[in-house]
Amino acid sequence: MNFILAQVFGGIALILFIVSYFCNDKKLFFLIQIIGDIFYGLSFAVNLALVAGINTFISIIRGILFYIYERKKKEIPYTWVTIFSALYLLVGVLFFKNYLDIMVMITPILFTIAMWMKDMQKIRYFVLVPSVILVVYDILSQVYTTAILDCINVIVLIVALIKYRQKRV
Repeated sequence: MNFILAQVFGGIALILFIVSYFCNDKKLFFLIQIIGDIFYGLSFAVNLALVAGINTFISIIRGILFYIYERKKKEIPYTWVTIFSALYLLVGVLFFKNYLDIMVMITPILFTIAMWMKDMQKIRYFVLVPSVILVVYDILSQVYTTAILDCINVIVLIVALIKYRQKRV
């Protein structure tokens, strides 16, 4: 039952993330990412993948905080990037199981740096790196359904990059 729930939650998260990459409004982008992270975190939590699950829930808090800054049209202080990065590392160290956990310690840090950026097209480019790392992590962890979901996420991200690159030219 947990496996099925994980796949359903992961599928909902994937759809939300796909929609978010086609947003030009950063506030809407953050809002959809927050909702997507809730389902993504649930997909890990039901399978007891603690580092990935807990870090995803920290990412939800990060998303809410960054959304508030964006909504108030205030610049996000770099201090928050440092605080969230430290939290991701702390969770990774506390719940470390194997060397693959290092990948899910690095990816939320890279996502945090991306979300801190102002330009949506730069965010799309920068998010590509941790997204590819997640695909590799999924394959090495032999979680093939999640690998397929994250791979689709990378493909859609590339399509969004191409679409908005053409609009700028």
